[in-house]
Amino acid sequence: MSAFARLRTVAGAVLLAFASVVTAGAVDGTAGAAATAAGPPAASVPAAPPARAALLAPPATSGFEKVKLDGGLSMGEPIELSVLPDGKVLYINRGSSAAGGQVRLYSPATRTTSVALTVQLDARFEDGLIGITLHPRFAANRWVYLFYSPKVTPLVNRISRFTFNATANVLDPASEDMIIEWPTERDLCCHSAGSMSWDSNENLYFAVGDNTNSGGDSAGMAPIDERTGRNPQYDAQRTSGNTNDLRGKINRIHPENNGTYTVPAGNLFAPGTASTRPEIYIMGTRNPYRVWVDRQANNTLYWGEVGPDAGATIANRGPAAYDEFNRATGPGNYGWPYCGGPDVAYNDWDFAANAPRGWFPCGGTAGPVNDSPRNTGLRQLPPTKPALVWEQHGGSREWPALDNPGGCGSPNHAEVYHYNAGLVSDVKWPAYYDDKLLISEYCRNWIKEVQFGDGDPSTGTPTIIEPVLQGMSFVHPIDMEFGPDGSLYLLEYGSGYFSGAADAGLYKINYVQGGRSPVAVASVNRDNGLPPLAVTFSSAGSSDPDGEPLTHAWDFDDNGTTDSTAANPSHTYTTAGDKRARLTVRDPGGRTGTVVVAVVVGNDRPAVTLSGLPAGGMYGWGENLTATGGATDPQDGTVPCASVVVRAALGHQEHAHEEGEGTGCGFTVNTGPIHAGLDATQFFVMRSSYTDRGAAGTVPLTGQREITLWPKQWQAEHYVQLNGPRVIEQSAAEGGKRLGDIQNGEWVRHHPVSLRGINQVKARVSSANAGGTLSFRYDSPTGPEVARFTVASTGGWDNYVELTAPVTKPDDGTHDLYLVFSGTNTGTSALYDVDSYTFAGPGVSTPSGTGTDLARGRPVTVSSVADGLTGASAVDGDSATRWGSAYSDPQWITVDLGSSRTLSRARLTWETAYGRAYQVQASADNATWRTVYSTTTGNGGVDEVALNGTGRYVRVYGTQRGTQWGYSLWDLNVYGT
Repeated sequence: MSAFARLRTVAGAVLLAFASVVTAGAVDGTAGAAATAAGPPAASVPAAPPARAALLAPPATSGFEKVKLDGGLSMGEPIELSVLPDGKVLYINRGSSAAGGQVRLYSPATRTTSVALTVQLDARFEDGLIGITLHPRFAANRWVYLFYSPKVTPLVNRISRFTFNATANVLDPASEDMIIEWPTERDLCCHSAGSMSWDSNENLYFAVGDNTNSGGDSAGMAPIDERTGRNPQYDAQRTSGNTNDLRGKINRIHPENNGTYTVPAGNLFAPGTASTRPEIYIMGTRNPYRVWVDRQANNTLYWGEVGPDAGATIANRGPAAYDEFNRATGPGNYGWPYCGGPDVAYNDWDFAANAPRGWFPCGGTAGPVNDSPRNTGLRQLPPTKPALVWEQHGGSREWPALDNPGGCGSPNHAEVYHYNAGLVSDVKWPAYYDDKLLISEYCRNWIKEVQFGDGDPSTGTPTIIEPVLQGMSFVHPIDMEFGPDGSLYLLEYGSGYFSGAADAGLYKINYVQGGRSPVAVASVNRDNGLPPLAVTFSSAGSSDPDGEPLTHAWDFDDNGTTDSTAANPSHTYTTAGDKRARLTVRDPGGRTGTVVVAVVVGNDRPAVTLSGLPAGGMYGWGENLTATGGATDPQDGTVPCASVVVRAALGHQEHAHEEGEGTGCGFTVNTGPIHAGLDATQFFVMRSSYTDRGAAGTVPLTGQREITLWPKQWQAEHYVQLNGPRVIEQSAAEGGKRLGDIQNGEWVRHHPVSLRGINQVKARVSSANAGGTLSFRYDSPTGPEVARFTVASTGGWDNYVELTAPVTKPDDGTHDLYLVFSGTNTGTSALYDVDSYTFAGPGVSTPSGTGTDLARGRPVTVSSVADGLTGASAVDGDSATRWGSAYSDPQWITVDLGSSRTLSRARLTWETAYGRAYQVQASADNATWRTVYSTTTGNGGVDEVALNGTGRYVRVYGTQRGTQWGYSLWDLNVYGT
């Protein structure tokens, strides 16, 4: 996550000069080369002006201190913050449909956090309480604006104004004035945005995501599926590309004092323009997650834009995904879902024919044409504009400083710091950062500054991007803003997925001189139970950044008195209540750090179970995961299963998208098609939770149980621990990388898995040498062996073969999985390379669709049979038997479903030999065929394909083999009604 610091008196001038060359190259070759690979030319990216050496070196991170104000599970799922003029901090958690979302208030005077408001929500699919901002005249009117999803029908998202009661430190729920609301959909995940900001004219800017699912058949490219039988949420043209819809936009309105709003002049469409919404300021956005307006620089708008998921460029479809940081000094169309990054075009994909129609015009004098049947706005769209700077999956040629790590992108906040020399504050950031654009990244865990050729973020051309606070640890920064004291207030999401996390936190990052404050860390051996409750406290982890010794002061009831000065004391609570134990650590100079740990006495945390799925179980894409949940609680008695909440989230790199919510009585979620390119780590998180009713004199407690599930196909470079091999980039590798330079005795550790329902594993390997042995083992490099491969020379490091081995496991429990490498090699010559491995068998998921597999046990005819591998073996329900064809093209396999069926989906589980180009066809009479799916880029493994047609007969017709062998199918499954 870290980047290297630079002094700019000498090295900075060189790097600035290099950056100007790189940026200029985006015009002459870099962006153009990327676009050539994708097909269309990219719009020109302005060349950087001549390099200009900065006169000052950036301040060292040692001159800053990160002070924790709040943290832990009690925060909920933190989303956004606003700093009050008096230094109090309001922040929100997204909440849940069952418990609502909270506005929480941190008070520096008491160093405590309270709940200022709870809002009831329909929090499905990334909605919930997702935006908060203060009115510019908050000091006088006390108005707080919330962006949330109310629990109403029809479904809407809403912005409301509430009045803050400064005496009681609450938002008065009766003061709500609904300012604006708009329709939304919650059938599928996701992209809700929610951020808000103000300009100097008291106009409110609010960001709304495209409310579109990036899965389906979009392949991580533009989700523009126009098929009428598909869910509308697969088509972003109905939102981002629709001039008559507020979604996929940054909108601008002027809230009036009476709770209504007007539309200011200068938005994208003048009031009264047919088929448009006058509130739209910026259109063509996907998930503009954070917006910020610089009121001191002509109301320049900045935002972080979370992009799509394609891990690599597809030559006839579009570019590898761009994530963007953007700037606007006026209204405009920023391209989505037609263009990305530096105005690189996507192909107008015909999802019914699975074929391109032609590249969208990007960066020209006229914008794309929105001819989606779901478009209710103008067909001819405004011209598109490029991003300010961008990340790109696989590595950004133009802005490599943003690519750390690669394959993961979630742009977040962007804000220009304005130094105030007259501000009396001993924590304000230094003048070095005056008029610097600071950007943050949720996924990559950094804050950086963007420099400009003319020194002006609102007008200049970006020249170089440098780290800020290098070496300081961040755990998914999700929001930040400079407070009235000139300190940076930071909200960290933590390592959870759609839940609270123990390492979530609210912080101040102060610039200090003459020493930094110590950091207090406190923990307990138990934080709940009945009195008398004996608790052991620990200060382990507390530290002083200047290396000075610390003294400790514990206040077990947070009543202002010191109860112990021991580093790790014990205390017995004899009365019930929500106890807050405070630890204060002090250095010799009198600087302090403090932290509070909650202990609930008189109530027991419920014990929660999640049944039906083992932790680490393996699933197939497009299949169902089904779980039940339960809870026991001493105070609540019998807990009905309907009171237990079960939620699912699709994990993608370092973040997750909520996929659904149900009850403990039984919840099923479909994994859907593969969400992103193979360069990205992907997984599912299932969680059950129950919040009890509390007990007399205490507060409610929540118990939860969470597991992670993994797809059957996995890239070898996505390891947890590496012992020896190195990662090699190679374009023919499935995810663009593989494990190489493998020597005898080395190993890698995979994540913990359960092999329930798994009977085989396939490894994709290559070797220019003699090869060796690849062993899959449980728990350690010498643990029980569950699979073994003998790898021979494949004739070259880039000549891949797929080997299959049986799985013999001792149990279905959860174990760390190790890949252990052995063989005889000479000198430093490597044994072999490992690209990926794919597990076979049903795993823990079940086929989706209405009914069962329609092809199971049905009559089959085939074009040929090789080695006695008959067609019936592909529909017998046995994943260890297969059909194999002759070694020539074309070949086919046909299954008779017995009667005409409406077809929805097919799954083809290939053996080593697979179809590079093939069609799935349907027929009523086994004579006249209609293609219902087609591909020319098959790569083996498991193909989950969507079908749109009817027929009694289904045929897989291969026209180009992917290997020198024939076609070989373990299983052919067909689903429909």
